[in-house]
Amino acid sequence: MTSFEAEGVQIRIDEDTLREVVEDPATLLEWCQEHPTDPRTVAYLRMLGHLDEAAIAGRASLAEEVRSPLMRAVRRARYAHVLQWQGAFVAAEEQLDLAAEESGLEDPTSSSLSILASVFQHRAKCRFEHAIAEQRAERLITAGRLWEAALEDARRALIMRERLGVADEGQLASTRQLVARLERRDLES
Repeated sequence: MTSFEAEGVQIRIDEDTLREVVEDPATLLEWCQEHPTDPRTVAYLRMLGHLDEAAIAGRASLAEEVRSPLMRAVRRARYAHVLQWQGAFVAAEEQLDLAAEESGLEDPTSSSLSILASVFQHRAKCRFEHAIAEQRAERLITAGRLWEAALEDARRALIMRERLGVADEGQLASTRQLVARLERRDLES
């Protein structure tokens, strides 16, 4: 099981759903209330299940003047993750595609590889959840295609993180967990 710490709060990644589970929601919510304009608030509100608030914060974060395309990509990926949790998979993938472009998809640099790997990982998770939704709607061909696309993105993120040395051990563990989950090839979650 993969876990990490955010603002002093332990967060684990569920093995089956690949969603974050916050161990002390009250403390993390308090942090969000104290730091409403911090871009990380978008992700934390999402993890807490405050999806409408997270979407508003995500749109506001994207509306801010950000000079670096890489920082814009990070903010866009956070917002896309909110859209994913809301079930707006197509809109989320569009945002992640834009984030990949902002991260230098066509010509990545050493400084953009870590962000690009993160974007691929987020897109893999989005496609994973989209595949499960399609499976439940009995659209099996679409579900299978999405699953394969998710696995391809996850493997791409893993290669970038392992071979190019652009991740810490926690990020590597998270990506390995994602690849392992997708390689199980069971669409039920």
